Amino acid sequence: MRYLRRQTLNRRAAYDNTLYVDTNRAVVMGSRVSLTLPTGDETEYPAIYENGMIRYNSGDYDAITNPNGGQVEVYQGSSWRALRYKESGAITQQTLGVGDGDTVYFGPLNPVPPDTSQSGYMWTGANLLVIVENVIQLHSTNYLVVQNPTFSAETYYGTLSRTELVTATRLYFNTSLQTTGASGSGTTATLTFAAQPAAPFSIGEAILVTGMTPYGYNGEAVVTSCNETSVSYISTTTGAQTVAGTITSIHTIYPAVDITGAAVSGTGIPALTTVVSYTADDATGALTSIDISNPITGSPITAGTSITIAESFQTGDGYCLHFSSPVPPGKPVTVLHGFDQ
Repeated sequence: MRYLRRQTLNRRAAYDNTLYVDTNRAVVMGSRVSLTLPTGDETEYPAIYENGMIRYNSGDYDAITNPNGGQVEVYQGSSWRALRYKESGAITQQTLGVGDGDTVYFGPLNPVPPDTSQSGYMWTGANLLVIVENVIQLHSTNYLVVQNPTFSAETYYGTLSRTELVTATRLYFNTSLQTTGASGSGTTATLTFAAQPAAPFSIGEAILVTGMTPYGYNGEAVVTSCNETSVSYISTTTGAQTVAGTITSIHTIYPAVDITGAAVSGTGIPALTTVVSYTADDATGALTSIDISNPITGSPITAGTSITIAESFQTGDGYCLHFSSPVPPGKPVTVLHGFDQ
């Protein structure tokens, strides 16, 4: 009879089962404590990769340079891939802007789509949950995901929300804002909103109020008074706001592209004037103001005056949604990333 002793790493204890090779050449770990994996950051990978390698990536997470940072990763299918756990992953909610009845491109997506996915599967726009206002959109039917799209030239026509004096270099536009409160006297309705740097609606401007409760505040109206925190119009509705809504000027601009550098023209605007910078409302995506390269000349520009902003075609940077038809005016576009994780 021949005695076959299993191979162990402990030469002093023949029966140590912490780690050994059995008679079937299987590596067995009998420890009840733990196994510490090879550890290193994204600069310390082995020189030669082989499928089945495993390590702990101790580097800091970075979506581009080290997406597996802080994770256990395995080399499989020509790439290092992080293990997926049973716990729920993070879901990122991204607002891409508001429709204007003309724009079909919205982006860029952040976070960017992953470079790797499950074996045998390619990441597509179906991995996103895309919602326009409160309606779920279907990939391939309603939208596609495209990289570095070319945006056609855009021309916007807006009106000023307040009078701007000679030498001014900032213009404020009639815009779109969400309400924070409401009150009514029986003849006049007053809606409040977050404080603005200037009155966001000019007197005499036509507005559309939507989504509010009490419902009587909704509908088309003409501004009778406005300041940095409220707007008023004729209405017989009374009562406090119970559901917030949106106030939108009929001349609201929703920039579909970065309008920095766009040409600006109109009464009192010098030739060759361009947009130096601009601001848009976080909730609605509507343009609120622009800084221009040349100061106003001649005479003040009165509230309600039309201003034209013309932007030439641009090439987008990154991944964007391309809708099969323009998103309707005032409808927000929201994307949920990571719900498939």
